[in-house]
Amino acid sequence: MKLAVISDIHGNLEAFQEVLRDIEAQETDRTISLGDFIDYGPNSNEVTFELIHNFIPSILGNHEYALINEHILRSFSKIAYDSMQITKSLLADLVIEYIKTLPLFLIIENIRFVHGIPPDSALEYISQFPIPILSYIFESFPEKIAFVGHTHTLGLYTYDGDSVTFSPIHEGDTTLDPAKRYIINAGSVGQPREPDRRAKYVIFDSKKNVLRIRCLEYDPTETIRKIRQCGYPELNVNRLV
Repeated sequence: MKLAVISDIHGNLEAFQEVLRDIEAQETDRTISLGDFIDYGPNSNEVTFELIHNFIPSILGNHEYALINEHILRSFSKIAYDSMQITKSLLADLVIEYIKTLPLFLIIENIRFVHGIPPDSALEYISQFPIPILSYIFESFPEKIAFVGHTHTLGLYTYDGDSVTFSPIHEGDTTLDPAKRYIINAGSVGQPREPDRRAKYVIFDSKKNVLRIRCLEYDPTETIRKIRQCGYPELNVNRLV
């Protein structure tokens, strides 16, 4: 099965639509969202409707979680908090109700999908854990492969049963070793925090055990215009260019 994994769309409809077109062209079997499809960007409603319309299951990202949990929202930075206040004022009731139904993790095709870190955290950043500690994280869930987002950066964590290694992953194909276990950071569709600001997502071919990174050009001009029109912090613009 060819699974497309998308994460951190963050209300960026233009980037998301480009990714959806590419997913269709890649003839994947299924698409899964790792959450954070709302906030920062101007089109949280439209992005959510696209997820629903395209039958794309999603888990809670920390921004969806903060929308429905005030305690989590109060832990946000000032810019993230201010952004969420704007997003909350724009969200349709249907979107809020949909978000309330989302789980913290999914297991599909014996693969774990979670926003932050396995087994079920939407809030913790995998990049903040020392590499030696990550062996304990691998031992906390049974699946051989897990996908995460949250950091807005691509990355591959490999566990051989003894130690964990990290390696960056780039556009193109990477063959995984079936004897090892992996946590794969899928990057960000709508707000990559890497020098390469293209929209990014991942395809995993479970039959061939191949991971494919897709990096797509799109024009952020309209997204930027709408971000400013909505009154979001200027940092939300700067992260796109």
